[in-house]
Amino acid sequence: MSTVDGVTRAAATVAVAGLVGASALMAPMAARADESCLVVQAETGSYGKSKLRWLDVGSGTTSRVTEPGYRLNALGYSATRDLVFGVAEGLSRGAHAVTIDRAGKTRDLGPITRAGNRLPLWSPVAGVTAGAIGGDSWYLLRNGTLYTVDLTPGERYLRVIRTVFLRPISLAHDVNDFAYHNGLLYGVSTTWRGKGAVITIDPETGKVREAEDARFPPADVYGSVVLGRDGALYATANRIGGRSVLYRLDRSGQVTVVLSGPPLAGSDAAGCLTAPEPEPPKPEPPKPTPTPTPSPTSKPPSPSPSPSPSLSPSPSPSPSPSSSPPPSSPSSSPAPTSAPQAMPQPPVSPPRPSRSAAPRERKEVAAEVDAHARTKEKRRWGLTALVLILGGGAAAGAVRRAR
Repeated sequence: MSTVDGVTRAAATVAVAGLVGASALMAPMAARADESCLVVQAETGSYGKSKLRWLDVGSGTTSRVTEPGYRLNALGYSATRDLVFGVAEGLSRGAHAVTIDRAGKTRDLGPITRAGNRLPLWSPVAGVTAGAIGGDSWYLLRNGTLYTVDLTPGERYLRVIRTVFLRPISLAHDVNDFAYHNGLLYGVSTTWRGKGAVITIDPETGKVREAEDARFPPADVYGSVVLGRDGALYATANRIGGRSVLYRLDRSGQVTVVLSGPPLAGSDAAGCLTAPEPEPPKPEPPKPTPTPTPSPTSKPPSPSPSPSPSLSPSPSPSPSPSSSPPPSSPSSSPAPTSAPQAMPQPPVSPPRPSRSAAPRERKEVAAEVDAHARTKEKRRWGLTALVLILGGGAAAGAVRRAR
């Protein structure tokens, strides 16, 4: 091993150690084989279309399998958008960008072209084998060439804005997937020189470094690579011993088998997907404020009709029958007796109109009518007495003159 190779290996070891340390800060507990890490993995059979598997690489359990309808590769997960981006092959004008949401629904965004191209020309990233997302940059790899696709909304959205050639090519040529962390890409090299070694790629300079004591079993292709939250690296060998095998490389360098299945012609993965945030509790609908019932304003009580004075007239003294006057001298004439006067009735205040006072009104009216009748009766008797008195006096005078 030359001095330059020794320096390169040492630098890569420091980078991987820094990765493990940073991951340990995110997961301070000891790494466990059942660490939860949900990924979306595209699995492709021989000359066929891909199927998408939602796989927990920590436990090896599958929660969902969907079929998008085309071949997918170079997956990358954008945590800020909570979307998986992938490259779909076999469509018009080459490679198309496709998004996959958490429910498994795919959406074709059209061809990926270079920045500045006015027309959707043939995509320069057709045939890419590796993909990962860091921030608003989507890194795609094909045959030792790294492309950076802009994911910032605007004119350069889904446009290639940078092309970098990786070196040494002896480590980068057969890298088929990688994961992004803290400005570096982590993958597995299967070249004659790499033989399953973990490598790091600087996307700014294209420098590739090999990490010491971080190696997977030798295989033809490691198509899927994801980085767990506990610092472990998960990689799927598409074909090894007639099977596809998912391995876990922990922080101590120990490799364990998580899952095995049928051999694959191609695979790629993106994750770990962030845990969905629990829905905030829905606020209870505001209870309608009870409309304050207006308290009945105290109204002055309606004056009840004052009791009218009784209209029954006080009994007037009936005229006593007058006796015949004593005979007087011829010269004295009988003094005429004045007719008896009716007693004045007290003024009756008209009753206030009220429904409840109606019976009282009828009584009062009846009493008033009775009083008038009595008054008339008295007047008739008085007039009769006056006539009798005058007639009697005249008769007495005629008798005296006849004598």
